Amino acid sequence: MPHEADIPEIRQIFLSATAQDCKTYREAVRDFIHDNIEAAKVFLQENWAEGGKFVEPVCKRKVDECDAYFGLFGYRYGWTPPLQRCSITELEFRWAVDRWGAAEAPIFVLRPVLGSEADQHLRDQAALFHDKQPAPDADADRHAQRQFLASVDQWAANGRIQVFYRNPLQLVGKALCCVKDWNQEVLRNATRERFKAPGDIPRNELGRIGRDEQIAALKSALNALRDRRAERAAAFFIHGPENHGQLEFVEFLRDWHDEWEGMDLCCGQADEPDSAESLICWACSQLGEPLLGEPTIDALAGLLATRLSGRSVVLILRTIGREATRRELFLQRFWQPLHAALAARQPGGRGRLYCFVADHAPLAAAPDAGFRTTGLNAGDVDYRQLLALPPLAGLTPGHVRNWLADIRKSAGVRLDENERDTIADYATTPDGNPPDVYNRLNLHGFWSRAR
Repeated sequence: MPHEADIPEIRQIFLSATAQDCKTYREAVRDFIHDNIEAAKVFLQENWAEGGKFVEPVCKRKVDECDAYFGLFGYRYGWTPPLQRCSITELEFRWAVDRWGAAEAPIFVLRPVLGSEADQHLRDQAALFHDKQPAPDADADRHAQRQFLASVDQWAANGRIQVFYRNPLQLVGKALCCVKDWNQEVLRNATRERFKAPGDIPRNELGRIGRDEQIAALKSALNALRDRRAERAAAFFIHGPENHGQLEFVEFLRDWHDEWEGMDLCCGQADEPDSAESLICWACSQLGEPLLGEPTIDALAGLLATRLSGRSVVLILRTIGREATRRELFLQRFWQPLHAALAARQPGGRGRLYCFVADHAPLAAAPDAGFRTTGLNAGDVDYRQLLALPPLAGLTPGHVRNWLADIRKSAGVRLDENERDTIADYATTPDGNPPDVYNRLNLHGFWSRAR
């Protein structure tokens, strides 16, 4: 039996692309890999947005931390940071090349076949943005992208990996094969004399591990709001240090079926989360009522007032934004004007608006007046504020053990005490690969026993 090749497995993937024109394709790659590779995680910018920090160091650190780099390139050059001569997308590619150098490199470049369906889609998406720019700026962006892609071709001429695809199905299939071929999955499983158990733990399940404090505070605040008949809306703030389970907790909220039964539920994020206009357009489209005129708070309030006359609405935003002033922007340009506009409209029915927004950074110990952190169920709550749930903290072995005992009833997964201890200790002890506690839980494969 041959020995395992001494090549690190790919689990954490940095996916670089201009965000808006490549949006559909990059999210398809992320979702397909998550669905088909146990414990894999694809990082897009919104997964690790850190407001108040310089973009370049944050991006470079992410490239250095990941096991592989995907470059999904279309026909926009994109944003160039201040004092830089290259766009952030080109910088990410250069950092990946520098990191792995001339060694065997897990760098995969994904490009459309010229004249194909995918090629036309990316050209059309880029044109939407170029048409909004002054002609000289649009021409400069096109020229810079041509030069960048020529340099990528030159880099790839020495046998590096460029993957060409004709349509979205080919893209996700070839991206998946890149990871599986690199990981030599069949060979590794054969030498280990076992096959990994299939089945990832649902993210909504992961999102409730160790979150009893947040869930209890939220339930109490919701009950208090419902007792105040005159109040029509409340916004809840999810926060904590980066990678402390914000996305998993959002998935728990989205699938909290007992709480949201009979309500209109919308979960996702706007294309430009720091823009009130983009948030308004996103909310209207999620409610199935695209705006015909200008995206104004009054237009959204009118739509919501009509909807609330029949039932409640839940808006769950995966991120509050990326700018240093993102919290102030959300409060002053979106939430507080929307709350006032709803309060000014004639109430009809008993429906309410429940808004949730996540931030990937902790809240200061003494936040400004726009936030309330204690007594969310008290009689003096000002619902123009963001009601901050208890901060998301790191998971302890006790949290994981309790959850593993819990899922005997909820999912039919039975583990003895020794198994629970082993899994809990491993999952909460970072060893660098993978660094994420939720991925370490998936490595055990025990969820395949779920009924």
